[in-house]
Amino acid sequence: ERLRMLQFIRFQKAADGTFFAAFEPRHNALPLTIEHFRDRFADQKWLIYDMKRRYGFYYDLKTVEEVTFDDDSSASHLITGMLDESLMDKDEKLFQQLWKTYFKSTTIKERLNPRKHKQDMPVRYWKYLTEKQK
Repeated sequence: ERLRMLQFIRFQKAADGTFFAAFEPRHNALPLTIEHFRDRFADQKWLIYDMKRRYGFYYDLKTVEEVTFDDDSSASHLITGMLDESLMDKDEKLFQQLWKTYFKSTTIKERLNPRKHKQDMPVRYWKYLTEKQK
């Protein structure tokens, strides 16, 4: 599960410069990934949130802290896992569109193999993948 999180977490940039990612792992693997993200994205503020267990980790360029939200009903991104456009960085929507275009343009229709695709990237992860959003 830890490796799947490293592969399939997609960040969205918020207007304040924080990168937000939601995920719903089958097991409580989020703590096992924090060292990787702290090292890999040491120059960026980020928040990774476990939608199933309703907690996450926030990195402020110095320390990583566990966070929970008492009332997540008012924050739609804590329900859907996707930032509302009003919370996104001004260029985030463009970057998401570019990623979708890249993903679509590199797909070779004649070589599509849905069964293999679902084996390598289970459907349960698609909910939070930028390239799978319509």
